[in-house]
Amino acid sequence: MNAEIISIGSELLLGQILDTNTSSIAKKLAESGIELIRTATVGDDLHRIKEVIGEAIARSHIIITTGGIGPTEDDLTREAVAEVFKRPLLFQPHLMEQIEALFKRRGFRMAENNQKQAFIPEGGIPIENPKGTAPGFIVEYSNGAVISIPGVPSEMEYLMETSVIPYLRRRFELQSQVIQYKVLRACGLGESAIGLQIKDLMKQGRNPSVGTLASIGDIKIRITAKADSPVQATSLIEKMEKEIRDRLGSLIYGVDDETLHGNVMKEMERLNITLSVIETFTGGIISHKLTGTGSHSLFQGMILPTDRSQSGFLKISVDETCSLQKDPQTLADRLALKAKDEFKTTLGFAMYGKIAEEQGRGEYRVETFYGLSTENGIERQEYSLGGELWMVRERASIIAIDMVRKYLLKIGRG
Repeated sequence: MNAEIISIGSELLLGQILDTNTSSIAKKLAESGIELIRTATVGDDLHRIKEVIGEAIARSHIIITTGGIGPTEDDLTREAVAEVFKRPLLFQPHLMEQIEALFKRRGFRMAENNQKQAFIPEGGIPIENPKGTAPGFIVEYSNGAVISIPGVPSEMEYLMETSVIPYLRRRFELQSQVIQYKVLRACGLGESAIGLQIKDLMKQGRNPSVGTLASIGDIKIRITAKADSPVQATSLIEKMEKEIRDRLGSLIYGVDDETLHGNVMKEMERLNITLSVIETFTGGIISHKLTGTGSHSLFQGMILPTDRSQSGFLKISVDETCSLQKDPQTLADRLALKAKDEFKTTLGFAMYGKIAEEQGRGEYRVETFYGLSTENGIERQEYSLGGELWMVRERASIIAIDMVRKYLLKIGRG
């Protein structure tokens, strides 16, 4: 059972608003066992809307359009659907009564052009909309249906839940199949390197299917299973998850909406560990991420971006600090040790970054050094990172938090 989503509105193409409807509808379809094969966005142009809908009908069983069913001249979805199916638009008195009643309840006077919203294509099934003034409608064809609903997210979500999904389940007898997914989250390797380790699991046609999605410092590995019941789908996902975890090991830090910094702070609380952080290059990004979790395990975060601030914290002269900067790993170690001792925390962490060269086009190569002061001594690592400075700082902050995570894994196992 294939489905497509068509988002209609020039404001989407102009970037004036963000299309959140597509992702919301996609989730609802997946939960009902409907495979989404394509999405499209089209502006307020009658010919183009007709073209996109016509192409979708030729491919798929379910077409869901959002937007373009308001009262203004540029709301053209109902006209487009009517012309695609070569049917006239017919006035629906009961829809008009509902629209008028909603205006009255809200204390507004209805404009004449709102009457347009009470028209739907001949033979269409009306979708009553108690949340707004734009009723939706369904036009069926031999093996499928075009379903047009409002673009206002709150109205769209309500109608998907109360009208569209129940209709699809009845029409296509969907109760027997489900689609479930789970996302594993990993860091420490890039998408291509992780892809090589699970390449055979990502082959087309597998059930469950496996795919990856990369963002800065974070790789999402999506496992999607189709089955006749939620229990069967869960079983398929669990088997695949075990295989992936066996291959990637500690690279995986969480699942679904979990975050690296959130899981690190939870583990610190479980182990009754406190942390102090010194940042010289990342400008507080590490502390900001950790503070955002609401955990009290982060005792202190400090930003020391200058020679003077670093020398003041270490209680040495600026000349001594400049000398230490020639050995940046030692400087990171000294800052981490001082943080642990000064703030009396279980762990002291410091990150030092030094721009090595300007690579042009606003990009730089930055040498980054990390020190973690523990009860058993100092743990160290260093990375050479490249890119725009905001990107390098973000990557460096993720490397820093992941370094703490790996230390917690080690002592947790111990």
